Amino acid sequence: MSEELAIILETASKIFNKHVNHDLRQFIDKANINLINLWNDIEEQGLSKIIVKEKFNGSELPFSFILPIIKMSNYYGTPLPFSETILSNYLLSESDIKPPNGMVTFAVDGIDIKITNNKISGKLLSVPFLNLTEKIILITEIENVKNIILLKSIKGELKPKKNFLAEPRFDLQIKNCEIIDIKPLNSKFNFNHLGALMRSAQMIGSMEKALDLSIDYCSQRKQFGRTLSKFQAIQHQISEMAVELSASSAALSAVGNTDEANKNIQDIAILKIRAGIAAGKIIAISHQVHGAIGFTQEYELAYFTRNLNSWRNDFGNENFWETFLGKNFLENNNQNLWEYLTY
Repeated sequence: MSEELAIILETASKIFNKHVNHDLRQFIDKANINLINLWNDIEEQGLSKIIVKEKFNGSELPFSFILPIIKMSNYYGTPLPFSETILSNYLLSESDIKPPNGMVTFAVDGIDIKITNNKISGKLLSVPFLNLTEKIILITEIENVKNIILLKSIKGELKPKKNFLAEPRFDLQIKNCEIIDIKPLNSKFNFNHLGALMRSAQMIGSMEKALDLSIDYCSQRKQFGRTLSKFQAIQHQISEMAVELSASSAALSAVGNTDEANKNIQDIAILKIRAGIAAGKIIAISHQVHGAIGFTQEYELAYFTRNLNSWRNDFGNENFWETFLGKNFLENNNQNLWEYLTY
């Protein structure tokens, strides 16, 4: 780890330690002054624009720097669109659009998107944290060219989306909403690939927290006169969680060891598959060792596991990426399977 990244992670850790706790997650709304204070500290330290170009008041640091920061923010369970803002600002910057101040989110998908006279109409699907920010980016194809659109959801019908997430998402119906800026997306970027990479880093941070919560609980909770951590079956379950987390972390390291945003798509596919499989096992085991308390709103485990259960489906679930790898292998079969997966 570079000295520069270490300093950034130390700064981020101090901010998250200062502000983030389970009480903060109980009221994810603009009226929560503690949430706003958290964001102000994040923005004041420039964390939301660390990979934005200098000409847009960013730090223009390597892309690889964001992965450990995203992982850390989700270990703490930061209830803000921090990851979404980092990625959105980066894509705007690389497409020569000045990123706005404040939180930015993105629309995962859109239906019936129409643009007329610099105004946009249609339905935006599964937009994270739209109750905290009106600034949205949308990636959409216009005349066979991928475009990035920055808009404000000032005029729109907001509908909370039911899902497994502990963080809020919304579907948004917009009509003649003014576009702040629109430009072709830099051709070297694939939003779906970067989204899968971001969600994987988020999942690994949350899985680390679920493992630590499980270890702490089993070290304190007593049954039949001894702590749960003394039972061999519990030790085996904790070990299985640790193995799954280690495998996912190794896959993230393989992707994160280069500074280019246009990562090897094969590595991203393997990472998303590996993180998704691990998430399923860690969700099940962590709740099993916690018992009923793990599902309560007052205890923080469910915040992390509910997010995991949804993020594993964002930007393609395990089946999607396994199918992708299989098709890619069959179309490029000049290698054997082992060479293909490990080259």
